[in-house]
Amino acid sequence: MSTDMFEIRQETMGIVPEYDACGDLHAKVLLPDEYVTIGESPTQLIDRTLRLQGTSFRGARDGANYILSRTHNTPVRIDGEETIILFPTTSPSREDCTWFALHHIDRYEAVEKGKTCVTLTNGHTVTLPVSRFSFHNQFQKALRFKYQLVERRTTRMFLIREPKKCYHLVKRDGGRNFEDS
Repeated sequence: MSTDMFEIRQETMGIVPEYDACGDLHAKVLLPDEYVTIGESPTQLIDRTLRLQGTSFRGARDGANYILSRTHNTPVRIDGEETIILFPTTSPSREDCTWFALHHIDRYEAVEKGKTCVTLTNGHTVTLPVSRFSFHNQFQKALRFKYQLVERRTTRMFLIREPKKCYHLVKRDGGRNFEDS
């Protein structure tokens, strides 16, 4: 598999940081049957995927912050065949930040103080140096983000209706406003 133009997609289960022999940060992408290492950091991979959709990592985080009323370590939304919600386990500015796709989390449990074992939907596990409490908060934030996105979409669908009156707006020569003709 060529990793030059890898994009995050529905089968992307998570993204963990990995350093090469020279100490450069790369993204190890967890897939259902394998993992692949990409020659860019997890944040760069997310940003590039989002830019190919016409937005950016910063834009996705700003949007999530707005919807979630200004929180930190916000999840991001990636559009595809279905919406993917990726959430960070720590601050995305930290190089050790791991990202998970919400729909691929099966369960998680504390394995020792300050560590959490995450079981993915394919049965594979990832043990993180993050407390269960902290992971649970990030997971819940991602669920709330997904719920609010779905809720907004449903509300908008109810607001679409036929106009009571047919109108035809025209901007007359020299006029500043459109008028109903």
